[in-house]
Amino acid sequence: MADIESPATRDLAGTTKRKPVARPGDAASTTATPAPERTLTSRVIPNAFLVCTVLGATALSWPARWIISGAPILVYAILLGEAYGHRILPFVPVWTIFATVNLVYVVSSTSWLLYWVFAICCWPVTLVACLFQFDAPGSLARRLLRKTFLRDLHFINDQVAFFDLPALEIDTEVKGLFVVRGVTLSLSTMTLVAHGVEAGIKLSDDIELAIQTDKVVVPLFRECHVDDIYANVKGGDWEVTFGSVAYGQPEPTSDDDTFVASDTAILRAASVALDGTYPRRVSMVRKMTAEQQPSDAEDTESAFATVKKVSPGEKDANKKYKELVKNIHDTSVITNAKRALREAVMDEEKESKLDLDNMDDFRAAICAHIHDSPSIPHPPKKSIRVSTLRKTDYPNVKAFLHRLPFLYRLMLSPLCYFHPVKFKSITAAGSGKWFVSLMRQYLFKHYTGQDSEIRRLEARISAWCSDANFAVELGPVAGEASFPINTNYSIQCHLKMTDVMAYRALPDAVELKQVVRLGGADAVLTIPTFLFPHHEHIFPAKSTEFQLMEMEEAIKLIAGTPKAVQALKDFEKLKKDEASMHVSAHAHLPAQFHQDLLNFVAAIVKATKVIESDKSFEEAKVVRELKRVSAMSEAGSDADSVASIDTANTANTNDSTMTNSTINSDKGFKNFLRKVDTGFKDASVKTMVGMRKAGVNTVSAMANDRWIASLVGKVTRKLENAQGEVGYSGDVPIPLAKYRVRHESQTKILP
Repeated sequence: MADIESPATRDLAGTTKRKPVARPGDAASTTATPAPERTLTSRVIPNAFLVCTVLGATALSWPARWIISGAPILVYAILLGEAYGHRILPFVPVWTIFATVNLVYVVSSTSWLLYWVFAICCWPVTLVACLFQFDAPGSLARRLLRKTFLRDLHFINDQVAFFDLPALEIDTEVKGLFVVRGVTLSLSTMTLVAHGVEAGIKLSDDIELAIQTDKVVVPLFRECHVDDIYANVKGGDWEVTFGSVAYGQPEPTSDDDTFVASDTAILRAASVALDGTYPRRVSMVRKMTAEQQPSDAEDTESAFATVKKVSPGEKDANKKYKELVKNIHDTSVITNAKRALREAVMDEEKESKLDLDNMDDFRAAICAHIHDSPSIPHPPKKSIRVSTLRKTDYPNVKAFLHRLPFLYRLMLSPLCYFHPVKFKSITAAGSGKWFVSLMRQYLFKHYTGQDSEIRRLEARISAWCSDANFAVELGPVAGEASFPINTNYSIQCHLKMTDVMAYRALPDAVELKQVVRLGGADAVLTIPTFLFPHHEHIFPAKSTEFQLMEMEEAIKLIAGTPKAVQALKDFEKLKKDEASMHVSAHAHLPAQFHQDLLNFVAAIVKATKVIESDKSFEEAKVVRELKRVSAMSEAGSDADSVASIDTANTANTNDSTMTNSTINSDKGFKNFLRKVDTGFKDASVKTMVGMRKAGVNTVSAMANDRWIASLVGKVTRKLENAQGEVGYSGDVPIPLAKYRVRHESQTKILP
């Protein structure tokens, strides 16, 4: 990308450069001399060509047709650029360009259609060549563009810059904002630079993902370079920014929605999150407007109709551009975190254990420091909704493109091939307070009120987690995706991380400990091609009841074999109407672990064992109660049946005598059953209490700290010396019901 701070200077025509003469014995004389710079030629050749062309047009008839096509004008511009020492395609000899252009004209002149196609292509190429090679046309074009089309943009040298862009609002099933604070496009190098990229995505009601990076450089059709990425996973009401935004359903849309929205729920939530943290102008405006959000003018063009915009000069435009880029850099949360950490390290009153020279540790500390910042630190005032983009598509064009899925594959396949993505680093962090809340909710539950050992383990785990943030850092990451043109293949994404580290950070004390380090990692994601939009024609057909029945019978025939297990898994997927995304991830050994992490793992293992024992005891107690209730009901029914039989057998005897004997026998039998039940209950309680005590004693004897520490130590010692990979491979289920609803019935032209 061309550097705007030091634009290329062009030497005056006619001047020559002398090579420096190496002194005897100089070190430069013994090494290979670099290739000499291209010397400037005279303007005699382009001027002679121009004169000959003009004379030929006045004397002959055919050069007029040649001039109208634009071929001699393009050749003259290239020859003149060569004379000034700055032309397009400098690696191609000028006479090769001259011969090629005129040869193409000769072939095109044989047909009127080819002639006009050549002319339509030749004149724009001539204009681009003049803008690139000469200062005067470039300056004139920039001044005209600033006054007409690019009033709100910045056109500096060969770069077009955009600032204050509206955010992309994701208002589908997942809520979020994607913000790019500035974009610079270099026309000469075809390089796109995004400044200040921020993204906030609400994954569930209480989980949120915030991503920030300072710069993304995309050399078009070459590759993508992404600066350090800092991601924070936030959970709980005290951390999320979009807590008030409804999740799980698309935003209601109306027919009068404008293309650019200015007052949406997610924009309001992002603006409220800035109160008290970032520029005080937000809180000041709220105080001056009685806590009411001010509304913008309905017609912004009429509001500024009387204001005259002065087109800045080249130097003023360049200065303004630099100020805007510098402002984006200075107000970035990443820059503020770096500044705060350096000040904390330099503070003599604080005992800091952070090494600023170690960039790995420094990045982890930055990610932990910005965890408490809003998910979108710089929300814009306006946004463009994804639902609006879908709605504004022309229906006829959309229907036509829907019938040509081959064009989508033909476009995405080279884009993926020519744009491998390289990340400088990826660091993700989460708060220990949120981890503790999750463990209390899903692991410890109510067991802490029943067992003192579990309470002790919970306090031990909480003390290590609650005050810290945990960060996982991936070293330089290389990613590439392959999008197949042939639908018989699947979409694949490959990721390779050269280094993997995990940290425990205390932001206030500026303390950082590396608890895990691996030799690297890699991952492969395989996504079925039919999940891509407009590919309904290759969707797998939904299995019928008869097909499922046949498959179930076939599984019974091969029962007890490994194939039966695989077939049963496929049967469950077909029964649920699911597809799968295959994920394969591997961690490269050896691995290093800190002792604090080993102690934490030992405490988790012991807590799991004790909770498992308590859970087994509770399940046994519930089963015993159910058996006791069922036994009592059965005993009552047996007593009633016995009483009825005795009454029937003694019906012909004396009424008073028979009644007394029946009552006595009934009472005796019930007393007997009651004693049996009471004895069984007492015996069961004593037995279960004894089993409970024995189980607790067994767990305490087996799962003590020393035994677990010894076991964990043995495993980690093997991992620290082992070579190879440890990985996971599995399928992520994807329900197909919602994708089948979106199917469109148009037939395909190019499937």
